[in-house]
Amino acid sequence: MGRDAIGVGFLGYGWISRAHAHALHTLNHVAPLAKEIRLVSIAGRRDEPLRGAAHELGFERFTTSVEDLLDDPEVHVVANLTAVAGHAESTIAALARGKPVLCEKPLGATAEEARAMLEAAVSAGVTNATGFNYRYVPAVALAKELLEAGRLGELRHYRALYLQDYQTAGGQPRSSGGAGAVLDYSHLVDMLRFLVGEPATVTATTSRIVSDVDDAFVAVLELADGLVAALEASRVATGWKGHHRFELNGSDGSVWWDMEDPNRLHVFFVADERQALGGFRDVLVTQPEHPFLGEWWPPGHVLGWEHSFVHQWRDFLEAALEGRPVPQRQASFEDGYRAAVLCEAIHASAREGRRVETTASRAAIQA
Repeated sequence: MGRDAIGVGFLGYGWISRAHAHALHTLNHVAPLAKEIRLVSIAGRRDEPLRGAAHELGFERFTTSVEDLLDDPEVHVVANLTAVAGHAESTIAALARGKPVLCEKPLGATAEEARAMLEAAVSAGVTNATGFNYRYVPAVALAKELLEAGRLGELRHYRALYLQDYQTAGGQPRSSGGAGAVLDYSHLVDMLRFLVGEPATVTATTSRIVSDVDDAFVAVLELADGLVAALEASRVATGWKGHHRFELNGSDGSVWWDMEDPNRLHVFFVADERQALGGFRDVLVTQPEHPFLGEWWPPGHVLGWEHSFVHQWRDFLEAALEGRPVPQRQASFEDGYRAAVLCEAIHASAREGRRVETTASRAAIQA
């Protein structure tokens, strides 16, 4: 890598690329790394929109050749921000060139693709990350800290949902189903794994409502020690634009969070109720001692969805600069693979009408 800068290349110029580019510019101006971040090159299929995206997002150049971007000596790390169908081949090619890769979720279109990407990353020995950015929302990270400290006691229930109406509200044609709801909302299975652990079984159903693939799903998953989790997602939930919520109930307390009010974590402790002070605490997660907040604004000045990408990129680039794996709090390619296995188990259960074991997702891949 260059002495004074780390060069970034983007594959893809869709709307998610805007969020990632915004994060990198923000890092340079608000919380600089040891090296300056350069947005060197962006690749895509069509020349004219690509030219506009390069100018708008602040890239030095653009190309319609993925190979040219990957071979560019000034591109040190690669962000694969294409649709999922374009993840595996170009990511594996980048890894073969020894370049760290941050790949948007879902990691692969299938568990087999995701496993091949993980194996390539392990073989190359370079930094890798899957873009499960909700891990980096400060309120979510605070919930994780409470869980790890045992503040909720023995866990009993986990439930999460992600409701949107974009598949119908935007006048989408009936055949344009994309990857389907299970993969679209793979955030749900990653958040489950991140907060409480690995499921052992899943029972699920999916629905095709306006598309040629699944538009909605409901899944019940069993974890260790009797913990039961329920996941629900829909791309046709009229009126909802981003209703992403999880709730955890334990013997000593509960927490819940909703993306539509992302800076608040709602916390209940049984001990409060025993002192006649029951009810959920409304915690505004903006204090300097809260996760990620020390480098931002004074207390009470809230962060947005886009800031989760800033935190994600900081961890990834620091790991890439030091030539090490990403920290445990960040989703690696192994996490992306395990999420893919769970997504396939949801599909299998719905297709076959039975409970499916998910133990394959616990099999780590070693170098």
